Amino acid sequence: MKSDSKIHKFFLGRRGETRMPFGIMLLILVPFLIAGLYFQNRKYNALSANPEFTSSAISNISSIGNSGPIIHYSITVNGIAYDGGAHANGFAVGDSIGVVYQKDNPKNNMTVFEYYDGPSYGAITIFIIVAIAMAVYRWLKINQKYNERCPKLDSSGRCMIYHTDKEYIFVTVYYANSSYPIKFLTLDCDNGAFEDTLTDIFHASLHDKYSEIKASELIKAMKQRSWRQLYMHSTSVLVTHDSHKLKILPTRNATDWDYNHILSFDLDGASWKGIINTIRKLLDKPRS
Repeated sequence: MKSDSKIHKFFLGRRGETRMPFGIMLLILVPFLIAGLYFQNRKYNALSANPEFTSSAISNISSIGNSGPIIHYSITVNGIAYDGGAHANGFAVGDSIGVVYQKDNPKNNMTVFEYYDGPSYGAITIFIIVAIAMAVYRWLKINQKYNERCPKLDSSGRCMIYHTDKEYIFVTVYYANSSYPIKFLTLDCDNGAFEDTLTDIFHASLHDKYSEIKASELIKAMKQRSWRQLYMHSTSVLVTHDSHKLKILPTRNATDWDYNHILSFDLDGASWKGIINTIRKLLDKPRS
């Protein structure tokens, strides 16, 4: 599965995320849910196949958090005591309650009202509903993020993007100076990967510490032979943004910015898919 695909993002999150991925949470919770359901049904079915009824007095009432009162009782079968308990309201210590136990395994027991109510699926039903709601919300958010809605970009940032014969090169711009980090993408990458990389570079230009480097070191880090070769064999755009505006400065040629054709987008109302497509279309133009 490609790391920039929507399915990958749905289950494992975006690249570089430190929070626990959605898929990992499901992998942890679902087995516990299935195991709990299995053992609950197994115990109930075993008891109902060979039930024996008796009565007992409530010996103690306790509570755990906000889960409500828990009544405790004990039954004696063949001289051996077996403890039991249940969530129940309206009882006091000393009250008599009916208890049903598995005749060949008295350790498996429950109150009569639990027995006639059958297995409880309330918590399981709530979990399933919550899991489905989370999955739908996450899927809609991923589709929305990578199609139409613009991401929230704090403060201001700048990114230089080159389109060479082999790949896209994203270079962080601090004010007017280019520096690290530098990222590379294949020319056939999808818009999601393109946006991820662009957003990462914007974030770097805002929050990473600028380290001044020589032009010769920078071009080497970009895996290019020289600046002249890069200018001759690439197209480029400078993308800048503040909190609400994103601007694209295309080039007429490698050394002459075409300031008369600056494209400006209102991030509160523009289509992010449209912005990404515009950037890529400018980069794909034949070199002059």
